[in-house]
Amino acid sequence: MTRKTEGGPGNRGVYFLANDAVAEPVIGFLNSFRTHNPAIPLCFVPFADDHDRIARLADRCDFTIWADDAVLRRCDAISRAFHDGVTMGQYRKLALWQGPFDEFLYIDSDTIVLDSVDFVFRYLDRFDFLTSHSNIPRIRHWVWRDSVYDTGELRPEQIEYAASTGFVASRRGLIDPAEVERDLAAPLRLAPHMELLCREQPLLNYLIVTSGRPYSSLWSIAAETDDPDIPQEQWAGHDIGRVESGRLIPSQVNRVLLVHWAGEWLRARTEGGQIPYHDLWRHYREMNGLGNPAGTGEAADREVATP
Repeated sequence: MTRKTEGGPGNRGVYFLANDAVAEPVIGFLNSFRTHNPAIPLCFVPFADDHDRIARLADRCDFTIWADDAVLRRCDAISRAFHDGVTMGQYRKLALWQGPFDEFLYIDSDTIVLDSVDFVFRYLDRFDFLTSHSNIPRIRHWVWRDSVYDTGELRPEQIEYAASTGFVASRRGLIDPAEVERDLAAPLRLAPHMELLCREQPLLNYLIVTSGRPYSSLWSIAAETDDPDIPQEQWAGHDIGRVESGRLIPSQVNRVLLVHWAGEWLRARTEGGQIPYHDLWRHYREMNGLGNPAGTGEAADREVATP
């Protein structure tokens, strides 16, 4: 596949990260995204070198492919600094700030998108970094360990932002992986206090809250403005409603922007059984006759870990 992404002035787009190991979740993501967002540019960022199966979906699902391999390799080097020499592809999210889109949204590919994402970009008039959820005490431990408060390196409000980085909106140029790599000493001092099981999430939180730029989340904005109609991310591991004919009837929020299976594909693979809200994922996975992207006849229900 030689199709590449090209940018232009004032352009907006969406990135997703994947490789062939997560082809099944990606098919559901792509079908759902294009159902509700038929026109916005979409760019595939390879999680690793094995991505031919995903790349073959580019024409049918109307996405382009990341072109700058050098910046991805720099992100890999950053990951090895935090993970004892092991490359973690999730750190390739840092490359997005050097990509072709002037304003962008990143979405994890273990999601089903249930609404238009266009509204998200209007918040970039006020914030330089926008996530889905933040400032929720019970999820802070997925970013920072308790010991981080004793370091004095971050203010309490910076720690308590503790955002999920499976959904991030921002602007080109605000993070430079070359600068991150050059200035790793400060975040590496905090590595013992990061929840590195969540890969890049603590580092990206650190970069956001120490950027000196305004940041928030859809969750926080809805709470601060008392606006229940701002579409929200929902985690499939919670009771978030019921599925009827491929449609989620939500029980926790008025409008669902996307359902995220963070950790649930891995749990299903290791413990057995189906992912929660399997019927919702299956509905979108079976759209458009995509079948298995490798054409090998592997089962659509194969449980796999996601990036």
